[in-house]
Amino acid sequence: MGAAVSYTLVIGNKNYSSWSMRAWLLMRLAEVDFAETVVPLYESGSRKAVEDLGGETGLVPVLIDDGIPIWDTLAITETLQEANPVIWPCDPDRRARARSYAGEVHSSLNPLRNAMPVNTRGRNRLPAIDDDVRADIARVCAIWATAGSYADGPWLFGQFCAADIMFAPVAARFQTYAIEPTPEASSYYQMLLAHPWVVEWFAAGQAEESVIPIFELPERG
Repeated sequence: MGAAVSYTLVIGNKNYSSWSMRAWLLMRLAEVDFAETVVPLYESGSRKAVEDLGGETGLVPVLIDDGIPIWDTLAITETLQEANPVIWPCDPDRRARARSYAGEVHSSLNPLRNAMPVNTRGRNRLPAIDDDVRADIARVCAIWATAGSYADGPWLFGQFCAADIMFAPVAARFQTYAIEPTPEASSYYQMLLAHPWVVEWFAAGQAEESVIPIFELPERG
């Protein structure tokens, strides 16, 4: 008999929850077995349900590690790194830059995320784009354009790592809202959308029946 699964990942709707997507991809990268608990978001009692599972902020994702809850995606990232150091680049200089990119996504890009909520199955949706959103798009493209320049390999730091995972929901947003990246960033963007784990997550979101109206922006005319 195999060992019991010690990890449970509490996530929201796969079609809409960007931070759940990141945590789920991190679990795949860490190559650990885990159970999933899905809490439908934006329903009465959703936050209380997450709190009852150990997420003190009431927000997803939450990783329950052998009974101990870890909330917030960066905390989950570092917990997984401690157990299996494949999450970040081995080289300390590259690791520092990768963590800086991840922190930047975590703490900024607010105009972009507010204008373009994640809706992985949506296509050709119409966001309200102002100068702040354009600045965020330009910053993302500038980072994506560096792929392959810091190490051998096509990803931001050679091998697929947590920094790439942080940008996966951003790529999903570009796809939903028909945002064309710069030519220098396009190859990385397409590669990120085509990653098999990302494709698997998108398929799971497509299969969901739930609809959160505030995330369903109108289609372009």
